[in-house]
Amino acid sequence: MCYVFSERGIFILEFKEVEVKDRSLFESYLSKPEHFGSECAFTNLYIWRDYYRTWWTEKFGFLLIKVQLEDEVFYLQPFGGNDADLALLAREIKEAEGGPFEFRGIYECSLERLSCLKGEEEYRESRDSWDYVYLQEDLATLRGRRYHGQKNHYNTFKRENPDYVFEMINPENFAECLYFGEEWCKARMDTDPSIVWEIRALQEAFVNFEALGLRGGAIRINGKIQAFGFGKAINGQVCDENVEKANSDIRGLYAAIQTECAQKVWPDMKYINREEDMGHEGLRKAKEALHPAFMVKKYSLLVK
Repeated sequence: MCYVFSERGIFILEFKEVEVKDRSLFESYLSKPEHFGSECAFTNLYIWRDYYRTWWTEKFGFLLIKVQLEDEVFYLQPFGGNDADLALLAREIKEAEGGPFEFRGIYECSLERLSCLKGEEEYRESRDSWDYVYLQEDLATLRGRRYHGQKNHYNTFKRENPDYVFEMINPENFAECLYFGEEWCKARMDTDPSIVWEIRALQEAFVNFEALGLRGGAIRINGKIQAFGFGKAINGQVCDENVEKANSDIRGLYAAIQTECAQKVWPDMKYINREEDMGHEGLRKAKEALHPAFMVKKYSLLVK
């Protein structure tokens, strides 16, 4: 529990840690048909809660999510509530923070709603955090000339590994998938020490896989898990692919796990959100090469 007081010592907000048991409450706010962003997948808020130091509270009918990332403190766009109460919510946050604060991850569908808080400030694009959203059918079929390269990689994998097995992630292979994911991360620890947080996120995901409502698939080659991917449905038409790992020494394996998860894990979804590129040039090129149907654009706003 985290209590926030104003500079005058008056109790303002009561923030709580994100717990698995909060899933249904969160999803009552987040799983709306107009929501396509990765922030609306409860899994992300839960498994990364220690890294992002994520807290939450309900106030005036809004779900308010606070993030403390290193020296930065900001809030995600408020979910739920009535437009008429936004100014009241903003005043409460300003009092708690002792001054201006920032909303981040604001979706285009919320820009007009939050415009009453702008004052003389303007929305700022957060391009590095825009999510790439693809048609499930495109990723599952790789149909057409624009997917020629991706399909070649997939076919190469199948040709060189004719005995591979795709299987759904389930309690019988949780431990194997987690072990593969941990080893994948450890192999990259020297160049990116922060990846230790990714190990923690994977552990949280597999320990709570069913309680979080996750779905996923894995590829086994010569009896060993060599790739997996899992995610969470946000609503009835879009899912968020939270994690995807593969042995990069096996040609075409990334294309294979991506394609077969689209086919077999998410056949009931119209769209698959494969999240942001975080400003990494190589990742941006790879995501753009898959031809997203659209981007979930996000903005930030300083509220004074």
